[in-house]
Parts: sequence; C-alpha cells; structure tokens
Amino acid sequence: MEDKSNNIIVFLTIVFLIVLLSFSSEAQTIVNDKTFNKTKYGISVVEFWSDWNKENECFWIDEIKDAKPFRIDLETQTAEDFDIKVLPTIIVFNNGEEVDRFEGNISFELCPKRTPKKVQKIIDELMINKF
Repeated sequence: MEDKSNNIIVFLTIVFLIVLLSFSSEAQTIVNDKTFNKTKYGISVVEFWSDWNKENECFWIDEIKDAKPFRIDLETQTAEDFDIKVLPTIIVFNNGEEVDRFEGNISFELCPKRTPKKVQKIIDELMINKF
C-alpha cells in the first residue's frame, strides 16, 4: 500500500511541475536593441522588464487579442530611449508609434485586474479605426 501512495505522490508532483512550467513559458517575443524594429509593424504591446523584478511580470499580456506581445529588458538603449523609469512599464504601439503607456505604481505593480482591460480597450479601438 505504501508503494501506491509513493507512486501517487510522485505522479502528483510531476503533474504539478508540468502545470507550473506551462504558466512560466514565455509566449512574448523577447527583443533587444537590434530587433526592436519588429514592433514597428501593426499593433504591439511591449513589456519593459528586468530580472530583478520577475515577481511583477505581466503574464496577462499573452492574453491580449489583436496585438503582438514583446518583452525588452530595462538594461537596453531602447528602454533608455523611451525613458523607462518604473517597472513594469507596458507600452502599446501602433506601427511603431507609442499610443499609450502603463506604469507600475509605487510598489512596482500594475493593477492585475484593470490594466489588461484598459490595454485591450485601446487595442480594440485601434482595430476599429484601422478599417
């Protein structure tokens, strides 16, 4: 009976790790200074981030519709060019032009419930005006 219990515990642990890893996968395209021009075509959402701020990553960006999600490290010239001072910072671009910006608050957080809806609303408006 003890062997069955151990097998169940091992199985559940493996399932838990698989689920956990699936949530941490990066669907966003990571860009750098040389590849930032990828964001200049169509509607894109760029998350500026840093390794030291991983607990505030905006995983919800992958759920935004009709926009390509990108990530760029704070330690780039591009981040400096866009005067990124707060993490996380999310910028919505339309054909390379900044449309809107969302910055973390004093505790380095974006509102997890309202911000995705606001970002999606901006993208929806851009899609309507596209036609």
